[in-house]
Amino acid sequence: MPGRPPAKPLVNVYIDGYNFYVPLSAGEPRYYDLCWCDFEKLAQTLVKRLSVSHPREFGGCGVGAVKYFTATIPGNMPQQPEGIDRKYQWLDAVHYHSGGRVEIVHGTFRPRTHRFYIERDELAGLARSGIALNWDLIPNTATTFRPKLRMHEEKQTDVMLATALVTDAALQRVGGKPQPAVQAPPQHRENCRPTPSACHAAIVISADIDFLPAAEVSASVFNCPVAMAFTFPHAGYRLSDLSPGRTNGIFTVDVSDEELRSCRLPDVISLPGEKKIDFRRYRSSHFAKTGGGGA
Repeated sequence: MPGRPPAKPLVNVYIDGYNFYVPLSAGEPRYYDLCWCDFEKLAQTLVKRLSVSHPREFGGCGVGAVKYFTATIPGNMPQQPEGIDRKYQWLDAVHYHSGGRVEIVHGTFRPRTHRFYIERDELAGLARSGIALNWDLIPNTATTFRPKLRMHEEKQTDVMLATALVTDAALQRVGGKPQPAVQAPPQHRENCRPTPSACHAAIVISADIDFLPAAEVSASVFNCPVAMAFTFPHAGYRLSDLSPGRTNGIFTVDVSDEELRSCRLPDVISLPGEKKIDFRRYRSSHFAKTGGGGA
């Protein structure tokens, strides 16, 4: 429309759920509170910081789509019911506090058989590390062993984050309009694909170096600057060590424990039907658990 001001450029934020959650939940108990994160507020904090430190790429931008990538534990996987319940309480808290503006996207877990090659002189070291061995089943004459172990592995989560980043960057390049999604329940518990949404720039909250190629393509091919955000306790990495000569348009930013603490969700989250999630009870159930239930 003639005379209409141009739309404000938006920064999409992509969160690697396990990379964010696991180091905090498995570390010192005093850091567990930092898991209870308001990702909308964290996104606003990061966009504001980057608009100052990198005004050419992020100046004048607002927050666009915020996408949280996790994985759903399937029904046929060995489970700890308390951990699974805690996982869905966490997703409910993120969803209802944001009014669905934080889009939750699920990968899955798949079984896989791993084959190992173990020398006899390694067995004692495995036993010392806490791995139970039935010595009566180990032949005295055998020098090598090839055991098989069936494990469940997280699948599709990282690839979906990377493809979402490149897709949204490409949409902006071809004139696509930003469309931050408002996710309706119960999609936050089962949605398996992110909503495409064009963006001027992007932030990836993860210390996983596997996202660097997607960031490089977004920045170099589609002219979409990308900041890699390393949240406490991750030390992060130097772009020059991992992506020499391909860092134009890619940046890094560290998020301290103090910044995470300032971006916590309220201790009590209201849900429909007068239900509530109380973080104090949530925290107590985590430390009373016998296992399972990462975000």
